[in-house]
Amino acid sequence: MKKITLSILLLAAVAGAIAQTANEVVDKFIEASGGKDKLNGINTLHYNQVIKVKMAMGDFDLPLEFFKEKNKFYRMQASMQFGPQSFDMFTLVTDTAGYNMVPANPFTGAEGGIQKMQQKELTSQAYQLDAAGMFAALVDFAGKGHKAELLKDEKVNKEDCYKLKLTMNSGQEVIYFINKSTGLIARADTKGAMAASMSGLGSMMGGMGGSRGMDKMEVTTLYNEYKEVDGIKFPVKLTIQTQMGNSESLLSNIEVNKEIAAKWYKPQ
Repeated sequence: MKKITLSILLLAAVAGAIAQTANEVVDKFIEASGGKDKLNGINTLHYNQVIKVKMAMGDFDLPLEFFKEKNKFYRMQASMQFGPQSFDMFTLVTDTAGYNMVPANPFTGAEGGIQKMQQKELTSQAYQLDAAGMFAALVDFAGKGHKAELLKDEKVNKEDCYKLKLTMNSGQEVIYFINKSTGLIARADTKGAMAASMSGLGSMMGGMGGSRGMDKMEVTTLYNEYKEVDGIKFPVKLTIQTQMGNSESLLSNIEVNKEIAAKWYKPQ
């Protein structure tokens, strides 16, 4: 009996010694992604994304373009093509204000135009000003006022992953699945406004009739392939899963610390 008890205590001690903390898991991710110095050294970031949307009305490509300047500026430019008609739109966030450009919708009769964000929406989009890579909020998360909590491990694509809940200073949450072998993000689960903005699908929903339903939106994003740019790893092949179905997405033209044209900083 004593031997059994001793064995149980020994196993518990070993398990405790190898158990990971949230900080250790995030540190592993940061190191795998290029290191804290590299990530914090990103001043400007630009990339293109094409989401291959599958819908009942037909499949189409949703081209997006993203621009960031650290703590100053974020812009997501989008366009949709329905038959001969093109719809252009954007989201612009600065350190003082935010704007959405919603095109006129001939299907619903909704008027388009540039709309200034209310404070609540601006607060929910403020995390976009963080330029430290594709998962910037995880870098120095505590110093930014975010909180991280480890949940029960899960598998993604049959590979063991840490499951980490990040609660941002705005109250929004992201569930990250970090591959135990590579240290890279394998999956992220989001809800509401964050799901809409992080996936890029919010622009499509806005262009098709407003933001109705975005608060109930749930998105699971799978990151299937990484590419190194200037010593930093970026996911370039994504699968976006929503209540509407699954869409494949590709990132390209990733540029780090390149000058951004002045026109993108303006709400026009």
